[in-house]
Amino acid sequence: MIPWLGALALPLACSTDASSPYPVQSCARTLWYHPPSSLSHVEVVTSWEGWQRGLHVLPADRDDGWRGTQVTPPPGPQEYAFIDDGQWVTDPYVGTTAFHDGVEVSLLFQDDCSVPKLGVDSASGTLDGAGAASLTFSAASDRSPLDPASVSVTPADGAAVASADEHGHITLSMSGLSPGKHVFEVTASNVAQVAAPPVRLTIWNEARPWDWRDAVIYQVIVDRYRGPGGALAAPAVASDWAGGTLSGLRADIDSGKLSALGFNALWLSPLYLNPDGSFPGNDGRPYSAYHGYWPKSARALDPRFGSEQDLDALVASAHAKDIRVVFDVVPHHVHQEHDYVAQHADGSWFTDWGQQCVCGVGTCDWSTHIEDCWFAPYLPSFDWHRDDVAATVTSDVSYWIDRFGGDGLRIDAVPMMPRAANRRIADDVRRRFDHPGSKTYVLGENFTGQGGFDYLRYDLGPFGLDGEFDFPMMWTIRGAIAQETEPLGDVDATEKTGESSFAGSGAVMARIIGNHDVTRFSSVSAGDADGDGWTPALQSQDALVYQKQRMALALAYTLPGAAVVYYGDEIGLAGRQDPDSRRVMPDDAALSPLQTQTRDFVAALGKLRACSDALRRGTYRALVTDAETLAFAREADSGAAAVVVVERGGATPVTLLTKGLAAGAWVDALGSGLGFDTSAATISLPGHSVAIFVPRGSACAP
Repeated sequence: MIPWLGALALPLACSTDASSPYPVQSCARTLWYHPPSSLSHVEVVTSWEGWQRGLHVLPADRDDGWRGTQVTPPPGPQEYAFIDDGQWVTDPYVGTTAFHDGVEVSLLFQDDCSVPKLGVDSASGTLDGAGAASLTFSAASDRSPLDPASVSVTPADGAAVASADEHGHITLSMSGLSPGKHVFEVTASNVAQVAAPPVRLTIWNEARPWDWRDAVIYQVIVDRYRGPGGALAAPAVASDWAGGTLSGLRADIDSGKLSALGFNALWLSPLYLNPDGSFPGNDGRPYSAYHGYWPKSARALDPRFGSEQDLDALVASAHAKDIRVVFDVVPHHVHQEHDYVAQHADGSWFTDWGQQCVCGVGTCDWSTHIEDCWFAPYLPSFDWHRDDVAATVTSDVSYWIDRFGGDGLRIDAVPMMPRAANRRIADDVRRRFDHPGSKTYVLGENFTGQGGFDYLRYDLGPFGLDGEFDFPMMWTIRGAIAQETEPLGDVDATEKTGESSFAGSGAVMARIIGNHDVTRFSSVSAGDADGDGWTPALQSQDALVYQKQRMALALAYTLPGAAVVYYGDEIGLAGRQDPDSRRVMPDDAALSPLQTQTRDFVAALGKLRACSDALRRGTYRALVTDAETLAFAREADSGAAAVVVVERGGATPVTLLTKGLAAGAWVDALGSGLGFDTSAATISLPGHSVAIFVPRGSACAP
């Protein structure tokens, strides 16, 4: 929230005429700027006026130092900038930017006020099949009001009833909706029969209103998961295609397996058409594109994963099970066989064309060249400073949500693009698909080290990403649990540093213990993660390895944010670096008892998290933080609470600080039989174990 927006009434979209008995659009915008010096000469220059100087000089006529001017942009994307004593400055209260002659300028998207507009004010659904929504019809500049009889809702999955009044208020009610997600198109016209652009209305019929803090996301590399016949054989060459398909993954959705494990969101690896054959990695070995990160077409689905109908069916199955679908998108680079490379053979759409500055190779260091280097000589990077590139790639990204009904995006290689790229993608998604009651999750990959909090914070916020993977916490958990080279209490220190760094951003951070770009957690615990990824790590049979796996997963599920599980981590799958970290998912029948126990533990975590408001949305408060023990409370606004205790050593009884906790007996919701009373809160946990305590008699108690 920007505190002064209300006071200055800054319009971020077409404003309305408050004196009218119904909303009427007015596309005039007042641009405000507060110069650091009262003596500054400030003006606004705009793209729609050819960047001409002197047309909009901001008078210094306010005691509070703010200066404003009114402009009326034409419809469509428009650019502008403040010029403060010769220095070009972007508008800090408009999050989207573009580039003009190499200078970053503000970017706005102007509605067409010659036609009416529809906006969604609320939308909700319930498990009994009911749905409700309210919308507002804003008249065009000709002030022609809504024709109430023109309101239409399609498709009607069940019965939809619309009512409207002369004030532009539209109310929709639905019945007979099946559980899961429903997308409608709502249209309406004015009495002159001029239609507003249709709006997309999303209603979820589920047990409670969704918040992305509720998410338990399952990350799947489609090629490595399951094929049409089930479990896959490992490819003869570790980096080759294994044959996983969308239909193979869908079978585990339809069977209820993913839901039983507590997963309510699914992150799919990129599904773009990718090249055939293999290409050399920086190590000289051959790598194929089974992972999906080498697009050769922006909107085509690779037939090796399945057809568009297969993807439609998977998304429909997921939504029927209340599972959100997150598409992995690659707006940073393409493969050399991509259509866009052929269409722009002069290299004008790509950074550093012809120089082959490969990230981290020779003088092409990551720190200096992070926004212009290429991952490989055959993976040219987009030049996001070009308007045509930015507009095209943004539209290509949104296509995957629009066409296939996705619920979120995972954006690859965030720090390798200007922040303008991520903000533009996020803005486009929000304008096209979001409304009250329906929120798309825009999650960014910003690969950082243990202290990379500022790098993450840079791309978060109301104009930026909704969340990022918490790599600093991942490294801390690995050091404190897998390797035991750090005190367990460092998890608390990392959590508090993150809370401070991300404060005010509104971010829902994604908690991970690993992903496809790092060694598997279980192999780190086993001391077998080092070495060549072409020599597979052994699948450990040491019970301690799986105890550590469960400790780490418990933290991912119980620290604030969205939990993310990389496929195979629920069974402690082994793996060194790529390609071993991306081995095929084993057949259930081949799992060891230790792997099965770990998977059962994950299912118990998922069930408990779904039950507990505190574990999903509660605040974090440390209770014990030392070398061998971490205990913390998660406390919800509703008064619900849970106490998480992670024990590494197990030699010394732990005394909890119970101030603020509900008085009486607390029991381990994971069923260990352990408990404590707030009058004498001393407990003893075995080494390398976890307990999650809730008040006896609460809904989540065993």
